[in-house]
Amino acid sequence: MEDKYLLGDLLLAKGYTLSAAESLTGGGFGYTITSHPGASAYFKGTLVTYVNDIKMRLGVKQETLKAYGAVSKETASEMVKEAADFFKTEVAISFTGNAGPTALEGKPVGLVYIGIFLNGSVQVFENVFTGGRKQIREDSIAFGIRMLTKLLS
Repeated sequence: MEDKYLLGDLLLAKGYTLSAAESLTGGGFGYTITSHPGASAYFKGTLVTYVNDIKMRLGVKQETLKAYGAVSKETASEMVKEAADFFKTEVAISFTGNAGPTALEGKPVGLVYIGIFLNGSVQVFENVFTGGRKQIREDSIAFGIRMLTKLLS
């Protein structure tokens, strides 16, 4: 069974709903989740916050972006908390990072932060993925789904 299907089953079994705030994945997480029939029973939506002014409209503090940058654990943490609050979900995930092709904010291509919100608790995972933009984005989504599945199991 694919992780995205197991994730849906786990959310349904626990009576939880899921939301997301995406940057580098550009909506790819939402697309992946909604490719599973019945996802509307647990997935409320995703906000694509690709640029900083939209991250701030979500609720990420300007001070956070100035001090740490968009590609940071602090930004991923604020994004995921705000997504959970916006959608009123028990579970949320955020993706922020640099898919390339060049360094961003002095941070290397492939550096990704994935925030996970589960019933008020937040964890942020740092990864450095390799490959081109498409591969980095796909690997980010796959890692996020695996971590959500692991944390819910």
